Amino acid sequence: MVVDDIPEACDVWERAFADLRVRFNLPAHARDAAADARFDTRIRHFLTHDAGGAWVSHEDDRVTGLAVALQRERVWVLSMLGVDPMAQSSGVGRALLERTLAYGDADGPGIILSSRDPRAMRRYALAGFALRPAVTAWGRLRRAGLPAVRGVRAGSEADLDLAAHVDRLQRGAARGPDYAVLLADGGRMLVFDEGARRGYTIVRENDRPVVLAATDPEVATALLTEALAGLPDDGDVEVGWLTASQQWAVQLCLAAGLELHPVGGVMVRGHPGPMSPYLPNGMSG
Repeated sequence: MVVDDIPEACDVWERAFADLRVRFNLPAHARDAAADARFDTRIRHFLTHDAGGAWVSHEDDRVTGLAVALQRERVWVLSMLGVDPMAQSSGVGRALLERTLAYGDADGPGIILSSRDPRAMRRYALAGFALRPAVTAWGRLRRAGLPAVRGVRAGSEADLDLAAHVDRLQRGAARGPDYAVLLADGGRMLVFDEGARRGYTIVRENDRPVVLAATDPEVATALLTEALAGLPDDGDVEVGWLTASQQWAVQLCLAAGLELHPVGGVMVRGHPGPMSPYLPNGMSG
């Protein structure tokens, strides 16, 4: 992939996931300038730090698919894989995945957040990734269901060492340069820091926490509660990638009035870390 591919790659990404949402009756996400800008920022970020893991497919000079992988310390992550609906089931997705799997440590721990597409889950499972089925929670927030919490404060770039420490405990690797992109995307960081009990979350101001990691479920619950409490009342809220290991988050989301819907799976190669309590991020695992 090169910079000139970004506009077409963005179009393919949007078509691929609009088609997926229609096929599985998932809520529609309207495309807007902010979403396109986030995509552009992410791709430029990965072309700077993981150019060897960023690939596109072409047909008659037209981009038909894209895939991006990253390597952070000991953990490999598939950040993106999307194929134009007109090119699906043609081998393009498999070829793109093979390119990304050749980047970084092919034998080390790995993370993929898979869509509900059966073809995608099959492809990742055959590549050696174990499936952890996941749900997403979404809907209008019922604030009366949120418990009272203490110990959570606003975070900043000064807390990135704390975030890196907790990420190494939970996912096996810090995020390195990805923290800056997550902060720019999320806009609000919350931190819990009391002795050995630590955690952080980064929240997109309008609709969701984009990542969360903590040393124990009580800290994670406090962080997620504070994150939800700060979201607006006039739109849907989403908490994604809840596996069976995240019962603390499932119970909190239900108490807050959110519905649970199948979303795909967190797929893992080897042993990145316990990944609980942990809410992964679609961009960086």
